[in-house]
Amino acid sequence: MSKFNVLPFLILGIACFSFVTPNKEKDKVATKLLKEVSKKYKSYKTLKADFSVTSEAADAKTPKKTDKGTLYTKGNSFKLIFGGQEIFCDGKYIWTYSKEINECVKDNYDPNSSNSMNPSKIFTVWEKGFLYTSDGSYKKGNTEISKIKLTPTDKTKPYFLMNLEVNNAAKTVQSMKISFKGGNKQLYYVNSQTPNVSLSSTFFTFNASNYPGVEVIDLSKK
Repeated sequence: MSKFNVLPFLILGIACFSFVTPNKEKDKVATKLLKEVSKKYKSYKTLKADFSVTSEAADAKTPKKTDKGTLYTKGNSFKLIFGGQEIFCDGKYIWTYSKEINECVKDNYDPNSSNSMNPSKIFTVWEKGFLYTSDGSYKKGNTEISKIKLTPTDKTKPYFLMNLEVNNAAKTVQSMKISFKGGNKQLYYVNSQTPNVSLSSTFFTFNASNYPGVEVIDLSKK
């Protein structure tokens, strides 16, 4: 069973779009806002986020596909439920459970691996390796939504642009659209987010007794 790539740089998968030319005044606005957003998320002890992912193929004839998922985080630990899989990580080990084949693969967790990256990084992804610039704002009801364009400094990345939308008052991420070099796009929309929910340490470890008949494949190094 192959490992599950979490979220685009995280669940991965780009059309022609011009490189974002930095504007110093716009960058000041974006920098200030993103610092406030990072501070907000780092203040949380835990977080539960329900999200949806809409995939758009380069071929316009291919129907869009939307899947929903839930993410739980606590420090370096996380649990992700998405696409028929459940991923558990306690900061040391990572378990990938596939419901379709009732199989779970356990492995050592390497936060620096693209296959094992903590998906909660989507809430602070801009902190390293990106140029960013403000792209205006719009009203959603009475809420002001700020738009920010992110471009990776590493041009070997499979994506070339991220369009981030932030709730300006709450200082929380609302959505992120990733454009890939092959023409595909993925929209991640945060439907709800609840900070500081009560989560025990065992919540982030896989318990085989909760999955009758599961086959566990242990690839971890003790």
